[in-house]
Amino acid sequence: MPELSAQQGEEAEPTAKYSTSPPRVNGRCCVRFGRTRVLCSVSDRYGYFQRLATSGLTGAAYDMILGLKVALLVSICLTTISFTMVACSDPGVVFRTWRWLTTCMETSRLASFACEVRRPLNASHCSDCGVCVRELDHHCPWTGKCVGERTIKWFYVFLTFISLHCMLIGAVCLVTFVAR
Repeated sequence: MPELSAQQGEEAEPTAKYSTSPPRVNGRCCVRFGRTRVLCSVSDRYGYFQRLATSGLTGAAYDMILGLKVALLVSICLTTISFTMVACSDPGVVFRTWRWLTTCMETSRLASFACEVRRPLNASHCSDCGVCVRELDHHCPWTGKCVGERTIKWFYVFLTFISLHCMLIGAVCLVTFVAR
């Protein structure tokens, strides 16, 4: 902010304490990012460019933080893919047939009277979805689907990736807290 001179409202030149440019010594400056100082060089041809010289406790943590960011991005992608496979795949629904009751009487298969289908011995009825699912594990409220014969592997992959993602978020929080 410029200081006013004693003459009638004329503005004086800004003083050195209001300078916004970084301090320069022999054409070099030291820019501060948080608690880290980065040595920059002044050149008429290229302007400011970052050197590899950093100082401070957080200077060495930039590579680790970048690695954690890349790991978080990969875990987000893998978690989303596995969630999509669980939520959009057929869990092993047993579909209706024409002559369900007479066929069940002739064979040793069970009849599900709730959804009126002939179902194998390893199928169970899901009351949330209203269908019979082979090797029903549970109805997952997070995916909105049954976890059954065809989706159980993707469900375990999803649980693994979401756990890994939570650990990576904890690591990023820890590194950020320690760096401050």
